[in-house]
Amino acid sequence: MSTFHFDIVSDGATTLEGIEAASTNAVVRQALLLISEIVRDRALSNGGEVSVKVTVRDAAGLTVWSGGASGGH
Repeated sequence: MSTFHFDIVSDGATTLEGIEAASTNAVVRQALLLISEIVRDRALSNGGEVSVKVTVRDAAGLTVWSGGASGGH
């Protein structure tokens, strides 16, 4: 298992989280699931604009994946 760090930016707020994952592919799947959950929760709670970006870094701080989603009225 390797340690990965998520930099999560949603609606102007930044959250940093770390997780253990078996591979880069596994951590990318986790990041995609996280984005979909954040978008769903924001859309259900405020019904307006939603914006989220996640950058995944390895233990050395190198970006291994970055993505996001946005939408609204």
